[in-house]
Amino acid sequence: MSNEIVEFLYTVPPITRSILLGTIGTTFGTLLNIIPSSLLINHWPWTIQKLQIWRPVTAFLIAIGSDPMSKLMEIYMLYTYGKDLELIKFNGITSDYAYYLLVIGSVISSLNYFTGGVGYVAPLLVAFTYTWSQQNPNRIVSFYFGIEFKAKYLPAFLLSFKLLLEGQRSFLISLTGAAASYLYHHLESNGPNGRPSSWLQTPDWLKKLLPGAWSALTGRTTESRNASRGFGSAYYPRASTGSSSSSNVNPSNGDTTFRWGRGRRLGG
Repeated sequence: MSNEIVEFLYTVPPITRSILLGTIGTTFGTLLNIIPSSLLINHWPWTIQKLQIWRPVTAFLIAIGSDPMSKLMEIYMLYTYGKDLELIKFNGITSDYAYYLLVIGSVISSLNYFTGGVGYVAPLLVAFTYTWSQQNPNRIVSFYFGIEFKAKYLPAFLLSFKLLLEGQRSFLISLTGAAASYLYHHLESNGPNGRPSSWLQTPDWLKKLLPGAWSALTGRTTESRNASRGFGSAYYPRASTGSSSSSNVNPSNGDTTFRWGRGRRLGG
Protein backbone atom coordinates (compact mmCIF):
# COMPACT_ATOMS: atom_id res chain seq x y z
CA MET A 1 0.00 0.00 0.00
CA SER A 2 2.81 2.43 0.89
CA ASN A 3 4.47 1.82 -2.49
CA GLU A 4 1.19 2.54 -4.26
CA ILE A 5 0.84 5.83 -2.39
CA VAL A 6 4.38 6.83 -3.31
CA GLU A 7 3.80 5.91 -6.95
CA PHE A 8 0.61 7.97 -6.95
CA LEU A 9 2.39 11.00 -5.49
CA TYR A 10 5.00 10.78 -8.26
CA THR A 11 2.17 11.34 -10.78
CA VAL A 12 1.13 14.61 -9.10
CA PRO A 13 2.95 17.81 -10.11
CA PRO A 14 5.02 19.36 -7.30
CA ILE A 15 2.91 22.32 -6.18
CA THR A 16 -0.36 20.40 -6.33
CA ARG A 17 1.36 17.59 -4.43
CA SER A 18 2.43 20.02 -1.70
CA ILE A 19 -1.10 21.43 -1.39
CA LEU A 20 -2.60 17.93 -1.32
CA LEU A 21 -0.24 16.66 1.39
CA GLY A 22 -0.56 19.87 3.36
CA THR A 23 -4.37 19.92 3.40
CA ILE A 24 -4.60 16.20 4.22
CA GLY A 25 -2.03 16.59 6.98
CA THR A 26 -3.77 19.56 8.61
CA THR A 27 -7.21 17.99 8.23
CA PHE A 28 -6.31 14.72 9.93
CA GLY A 29 -4.04 16.53 12.37
CA THR A 30 -6.90 18.70 13.60
CA LEU A 31 -9.42 15.85 13.57
CA LEU A 32 -7.09 13.76 15.75
CA ASN A 33 -6.30 16.75 17.97
CA ILE A 34 -2.61 16.54 17.07
CA ILE A 35 -2.55 20.09 15.69
CA PRO A 36 -4.83 22.79 17.14
CA SER A 37 -6.72 24.51 14.36
CA SER A 38 -6.26 27.81 16.20
CA LEU A 39 -2.57 27.58 15.31
CA LEU A 40 -3.27 27.37 11.57
CA ILE A 41 -6.14 29.77 10.87
CA ASN A 42 -5.43 33.35 9.87
CA HIS A 43 -6.78 35.76 12.48
CA TRP A 44 -5.35 39.04 11.24
CA PRO A 45 -4.91 40.69 14.68
CA TRP A 46 -2.73 37.75 15.77
CA THR A 47 -0.89 37.78 12.44
CA ILE A 48 -0.10 41.49 12.62
CA GLN A 49 0.20 42.25 16.31
CA LYS A 50 1.94 39.01 17.36
CA LEU A 51 3.94 38.66 14.11
CA GLN A 52 2.58 35.15 13.51
CA ILE A 53 3.36 35.49 9.84
CA TRP A 54 2.78 31.83 8.94
CA ARG A 55 -0.98 32.14 9.35
CA PRO A 56 -1.80 33.63 5.89
CA VAL A 57 -0.07 30.56 4.39
CA THR A 58 -1.41 27.79 6.63
CA ALA A 59 -4.94 29.21 6.28
CA PHE A 60 -4.89 27.90 2.68
CA LEU A 61 -4.24 24.39 3.99
CA ILE A 62 -7.04 24.07 6.54
CA ALA A 63 -10.60 23.27 5.52
CA ILE A 64 -13.12 24.86 7.88
CA GLY A 65 -16.26 22.95 8.83
CA SER A 66 -17.63 20.40 11.24
CA ASP A 67 -18.26 17.65 8.69
CA PRO A 68 -15.13 15.58 7.86
CA MET A 69 -16.66 14.33 4.59
CA SER A 70 -17.19 17.90 3.44
CA LYS A 71 -13.56 18.68 4.19
CA LEU A 72 -12.33 15.67 2.24
CA MET A 73 -14.61 16.54 -0.66
CA GLU A 74 -13.17 20.05 -0.86
CA ILE A 75 -9.61 18.69 -0.69
CA TYR A 76 -10.33 16.25 -3.51
CA MET A 77 -11.77 18.98 -5.72
CA LEU A 78 -8.85 21.27 -4.87
CA TYR A 79 -6.44 18.53 -5.95
CA THR A 80 -8.39 17.80 -9.14
CA TYR A 81 -8.58 21.37 -10.41
CA GLY A 82 -5.12 22.30 -9.11
CA LYS A 83 -3.52 19.43 -10.98
CA ASP A 84 -5.33 20.33 -14.18
CA LEU A 85 -4.30 23.99 -13.95
CA GLU A 86 -0.67 23.18 -13.16
CA LEU A 87 -0.33 20.66 -15.97
CA ILE A 88 -2.38 22.27 -18.72
CA LYS A 89 -2.85 26.01 -18.19
CA PHE A 90 0.67 26.54 -16.85
CA ASN A 91 2.30 23.72 -18.86
CA GLY A 92 3.98 22.25 -15.81
CA ILE A 93 6.12 25.37 -15.29
CA THR A 94 6.39 25.45 -11.52
CA SER A 95 7.31 29.11 -11.07
CA ASP A 96 4.44 30.36 -13.27
CA TYR A 97 1.89 28.32 -11.33
CA ALA A 98 3.43 29.42 -8.03
CA TYR A 99 3.10 33.05 -9.08
CA TYR A 100 -0.55 32.49 -10.01
CA LEU A 101 -1.13 31.13 -6.51
CA LEU A 102 0.79 34.04 -4.99
CA VAL A 103 -1.38 36.58 -6.84
CA ILE A 104 -4.78 35.07 -6.10
CA GLY A 105 -3.70 34.06 -2.60
CA SER A 106 -2.72 37.64 -1.78
CA VAL A 107 -6.09 38.93 -2.97
CA ILE A 108 -8.02 36.25 -1.06
CA SER A 109 -6.19 36.83 2.23
CA SER A 110 -6.45 40.62 1.88
CA LEU A 111 -10.19 40.58 1.19
CA ASN A 112 -10.79 38.21 4.08
CA TYR A 113 -9.38 40.86 6.39
CA PHE A 114 -12.78 42.50 5.91
CA THR A 115 -14.96 39.37 5.89
CA GLY A 116 -13.33 37.85 8.97
CA GLY A 117 -12.63 34.58 7.16
CA VAL A 118 -9.94 32.49 8.86
CA GLY A 119 -9.64 29.44 6.56
CA TYR A 120 -9.09 29.82 2.82
CA VAL A 121 -9.54 26.37 1.25
CA ALA A 122 -13.11 27.20 0.16
CA PRO A 123 -12.24 30.50 -1.59
CA LEU A 124 -9.15 28.90 -3.16
CA LEU A 125 -11.38 26.15 -4.58
CA VAL A 126 -13.75 28.75 -6.04
CA ALA A 127 -10.75 30.56 -7.55
CA PHE A 128 -9.52 27.33 -9.13
CA THR A 129 -12.94 26.53 -10.60
CA TYR A 130 -13.29 30.06 -11.98
CA THR A 131 -9.89 29.94 -13.68
CA TRP A 132 -10.57 26.45 -15.01
CA SER A 133 -14.03 27.40 -16.27
CA GLN A 134 -12.55 30.31 -18.22
CA GLN A 135 -10.30 27.80 -19.98
CA ASN A 136 -13.14 25.32 -20.57
CA PRO A 137 -16.34 27.40 -20.73
CA ASN A 138 -18.40 25.00 -22.83
CA ARG A 139 -17.65 21.73 -21.11
CA ILE A 140 -20.63 20.15 -19.45
CA VAL A 141 -20.87 19.87 -15.68
CA SER A 142 -23.45 17.53 -14.21
CA PHE A 143 -24.52 17.65 -10.57
CA TYR A 144 -25.59 14.60 -8.59
CA PHE A 145 -29.27 15.28 -9.00
CA GLY A 146 -29.05 15.58 -12.77
CA ILE A 147 -28.75 19.30 -13.45
CA GLU A 148 -26.38 19.90 -16.37
CA PHE A 149 -24.87 23.23 -17.35
CA LYS A 150 -21.81 24.67 -19.04
CA ALA A 151 -18.63 24.88 -16.99
CA LYS A 152 -18.60 28.67 -17.16
CA TYR A 153 -21.47 28.65 -14.66
CA LEU A 154 -19.72 26.31 -12.22
CA PRO A 155 -18.37 29.00 -9.84
CA ALA A 156 -21.85 30.53 -9.59
CA PHE A 157 -23.31 27.14 -8.67
CA LEU A 158 -20.65 26.54 -6.02
CA LEU A 159 -21.28 29.97 -4.51
CA SER A 160 -25.04 29.35 -4.56
CA PHE A 161 -24.55 26.12 -2.63
CA LYS A 162 -22.42 27.97 -0.10
CA LEU A 163 -25.17 30.52 0.40
CA LEU A 164 -27.98 27.98 0.64
CA LEU A 165 -26.24 25.43 2.86
CA GLU A 166 -23.95 27.55 5.01
CA GLY A 167 -25.28 31.08 4.97
CA GLN A 168 -24.18 34.56 4.05
CA ARG A 169 -20.84 34.65 5.85
CA SER A 170 -19.55 31.48 4.22
CA PHE A 171 -20.79 32.79 0.88
CA LEU A 172 -18.88 36.07 1.29
CA ILE A 173 -15.69 34.26 2.30
CA SER A 174 -15.91 32.02 -0.78
CA LEU A 175 -16.75 35.02 -2.95
CA THR A 176 -13.27 36.41 -2.30
CA GLY A 177 -11.92 33.50 -4.36
CA ALA A 178 -14.10 34.45 -7.30
CA ALA A 179 -12.97 38.07 -6.99
CA ALA A 180 -9.30 37.03 -6.93
CA SER A 181 -9.55 34.80 -10.00
CA TYR A 182 -11.68 37.38 -11.84
CA LEU A 183 -8.98 39.98 -11.26
CA TYR A 184 -6.32 37.55 -12.50
CA HIS A 185 -8.34 36.73 -15.61
CA HIS A 186 -8.93 40.44 -16.29
CA LEU A 187 -5.21 41.21 -16.07
CA GLU A 188 -4.45 38.17 -18.20
CA SER A 189 -6.80 39.06 -21.05
CA ASN A 190 -6.93 42.87 -21.04
CA GLY A 191 -3.29 43.94 -21.09
CA PRO A 192 -1.63 46.08 -23.77
CA ASN A 193 -2.17 44.72 -27.29
CA GLY A 194 -4.25 41.89 -25.86
CA ARG A 195 -1.28 40.42 -24.01
CA PRO A 196 -1.24 39.70 -20.26
CA SER A 197 -0.51 42.64 -17.98
CA SER A 198 3.06 43.08 -16.78
CA TRP A 199 1.68 42.46 -13.29
CA LEU A 200 1.34 38.79 -14.25
CA GLN A 201 4.92 38.32 -15.43
CA THR A 202 6.60 35.83 -13.15
CA PRO A 203 9.40 37.70 -11.34
CA ASP A 204 12.98 36.66 -11.94
CA TRP A 205 13.60 35.79 -8.30
CA LEU A 206 10.82 33.22 -8.43
CA LYS A 207 12.12 31.79 -11.71
CA LYS A 208 15.52 31.32 -10.09
CA LEU A 209 13.97 29.80 -6.99
CA LEU A 210 11.71 27.43 -8.97
CA PRO A 211 13.39 27.13 -12.39
CA GLY A 212 12.03 23.76 -13.43
CA ALA A 213 9.28 22.49 -15.69
CA TRP A 214 7.60 19.37 -14.35
CA SER A 215 7.05 16.52 -16.80
CA ALA A 216 4.17 14.10 -16.37
CA LEU A 217 6.04 11.74 -18.70
CA THR A 218 9.03 11.31 -16.39
CA GLY A 219 7.58 12.50 -13.09
CA ARG A 220 10.59 14.77 -12.69
CA THR A 221 11.36 18.47 -12.76
CA THR A 222 13.83 19.60 -15.41
CA GLU A 223 16.10 22.63 -15.10
CA SER A 224 14.75 24.24 -18.27
CA ARG A 225 11.50 26.17 -18.47
CA ASN A 226 11.36 25.30 -22.16
CA ALA A 227 11.90 21.57 -21.83
CA SER A 228 9.90 19.29 -24.07
CA ARG A 229 7.06 17.79 -22.04
CA GLY A 230 4.75 14.91 -22.85
CA PHE A 231 1.82 15.15 -20.50
CA GLY A 232 -0.15 12.06 -21.47
CA SER A 233 -3.66 11.80 -20.09
CA ALA A 234 -4.68 12.94 -16.62
CA TYR A 235 -6.84 10.33 -14.96
CA TYR A 236 -9.47 11.20 -12.39
CA PRO A 237 -11.24 8.12 -11.02
CA ARG A 238 -15.01 7.95 -10.92
CA ALA A 239 -16.77 6.55 -7.95
CA SER A 240 -19.52 4.00 -8.44
CA THR A 241 -22.90 5.44 -9.27
CA GLY A 242 -24.28 4.11 -6.03
CA SER A 243 -22.12 6.42 -3.92
CA SER A 244 -23.96 9.30 -2.35
CA SER A 245 -21.18 11.08 -0.50
CA SER A 246 -18.38 11.51 -3.00
CA SER A 247 -17.55 14.31 -5.39
CA ASN A 248 -16.05 13.32 -8.72
CA VAL A 249 -14.78 15.55 -11.47
CA ASN A 250 -12.92 14.84 -14.66
CA PRO A 251 -11.85 18.15 -16.18
CA SER A 252 -9.64 16.38 -18.70
CA ASN A 253 -12.46 15.20 -20.94
CA GLY A 254 -15.57 16.84 -22.33
CA ASP A 255 -17.84 15.88 -19.46
CA THR A 256 -17.38 16.87 -15.86
CA THR A 257 -19.48 15.08 -13.29
CA PHE A 258 -20.10 16.01 -9.69
CA ARG A 259 -21.80 13.69 -7.26
CA TRP A 260 -22.90 15.65 -4.26
CA GLY A 261 -23.87 13.89 -1.05
CA ARG A 262 -27.38 14.59 0.14
CA GLY A 263 -27.41 17.06 2.95
CA ARG A 264 -23.62 17.37 3.01
CA ARG A 265 -22.13 20.79 3.66
CA LEU A 266 -19.47 21.95 1.25
CA GLY A 267 -16.99 23.00 3.90
CA GLY A 268 -15.90 26.26 5.51
